[in-house]
Amino acid sequence: MIVAPLTFLRVLLFLLFAPVSLCIFRWLFPLMTPIARRLAAGVLAALAFVIVAAIVVQPTTATEEWLWSVRFEWNFISGVASTQLALVAAVILLTSWLARERPTWQRLCTAGMGLAFLFIALEEFLDTKHPVPDWPLHYAMLGATLAAIAAIIALRSPWGMRLWFILLIVGLSVVGAGAILLDALSGICNQVLFFYVDGCLNRSIVEESLELLGSWLTLVAMLGWFSYTVPKPGPRLLKILYALPVVWILICIAISPVPGFKFSLPAEPVSVRFESGLHVYGYSSDDQRLPASAFLWLSKQAVESGLGYSLHLVDQVTGDSIASRNDFADRVHLGFLSGKSYTPVFEQPLALQIPPHAPTNRALWVVMTVWREHGDEFVYQKILESDRRLLSDTQVVLDELVLRAQAAPSPAAPMATFDGGIALEGFDVPERARAGETMHVDFRWRTDADGSEDYAQFLHFIHEESGALWSFDQQPLGPRLPTRLWYSGMADTEAWAAPLPADLESGTYAVFTGLYRQSDLERLPVENADGTPFIDASVPLGSLQIDA
Repeated sequence: MIVAPLTFLRVLLFLLFAPVSLCIFRWLFPLMTPIARRLAAGVLAALAFVIVAAIVVQPTTATEEWLWSVRFEWNFISGVASTQLALVAAVILLTSWLARERPTWQRLCTAGMGLAFLFIALEEFLDTKHPVPDWPLHYAMLGATLAAIAAIIALRSPWGMRLWFILLIVGLSVVGAGAILLDALSGICNQVLFFYVDGCLNRSIVEESLELLGSWLTLVAMLGWFSYTVPKPGPRLLKILYALPVVWILICIAISPVPGFKFSLPAEPVSVRFESGLHVYGYSSDDQRLPASAFLWLSKQAVESGLGYSLHLVDQVTGDSIASRNDFADRVHLGFLSGKSYTPVFEQPLALQIPPHAPTNRALWVVMTVWREHGDEFVYQKILESDRRLLSDTQVVLDELVLRAQAAPSPAAPMATFDGGIALEGFDVPERARAGETMHVDFRWRTDADGSEDYAQFLHFIHEESGALWSFDQQPLGPRLPTRLWYSGMADTEAWAAPLPADLESGTYAVFTGLYRQSDLERLPVENADGTPFIDASVPLGSLQIDA
């Protein structure tokens, strides 16, 4: 059954939220106090609103896209998510203070959990974790620690209290599935369960929805614990609980880094200035180096003159466009973003929809152009200054990348392993060839590390009697994929077409191959399957008979 991605996404989220919320309403809400039920139901309604908005809203400006997108921070969706987590933290801390009959160690542990959730709530809004190395591992360890503490408390508590800490563990598990497991997937495309999706699902919405659902379960769990601890809260306590979300929202507004937008989001520094008054200050990409966002400065004249941009993934060899996006630059700024300290530099989303059958293992450029709408025409703007490569006076290369192919497991140990994690798994060289004709040779490569330098491959033919040398050099996979763009887990084969000189001396030749840096012509050390280095960093490929 073929379904559209948006339709499948709506059905998936309904099947995710509906059964869980109905079970909570049916079996757990009766165990909670009225104030706890109202807070849990109100937060669930807010979550449903933001998820529906993320799916339904079709933004017409970059500001609207920022406001309703799950991919960005400091917006409405991240504010709701942060407020929910802050409410979890506040309820934990408040209940820990009121649970005077519980052992001291339990109160200290739960207070520590409350502080941890408060930290997570701040992080959810500010989003400062991505520059931290291995941040998913740190968050996984934090989540596992919280789950372990909850399990210990549950084992040492009566059943009425144990139930809520078990639910807390379930909520943390759902958050972990959304924040870590889905983040590790490269994409959710084509075949999903028993359905064929015509394209790819929006992974960000699925991921964020799981995180929101898991956080809501933790909120219900802690509100249930509050209900168990304080079955009849007084009027003052009720006012405190109702005020908590409002106080947190005011705190988020106060600490919002939007006025310093130019320096707040991590990005690779870029400096490209167009004649239109648009200046690109930074560029960011996702974990597959696909374009994510750019930081743009727009003059007032540019904002008001129909300025837009085009982004293309361009094959470096053929010049073909693999994917593209055309959009107007942000022409509507939020009114309250102003003042002396405000610099009108904003994040412009650059996300591309990659076709399901886009070619993999090919070097691609991320090319940006800027244009102005003039009647029915689009006038491309010249580049006045750039620290990036230009393809023309209107086209700038922001980055280069490769769409990765899924590699099959290696069938056997490689015949040769080069420094840098490059392995030559096999080759096919003919036994005979004729001078003046083209000889075809196949090489099979695999890597277990990301590339960073450009290497060339040599193919040497040494006459066994005269010692005469003839060579043919090119990039291992040709110009379609330079070694600087090789990635860990890549496996690919290149068919060489080596033109043999017409005057090549007939006889038997010993054939060798190897790699060398293009920057300094230094050969890359290589060893055989037993770990023994090859002499002169040359891998023997056998012999070849050349006929005149």
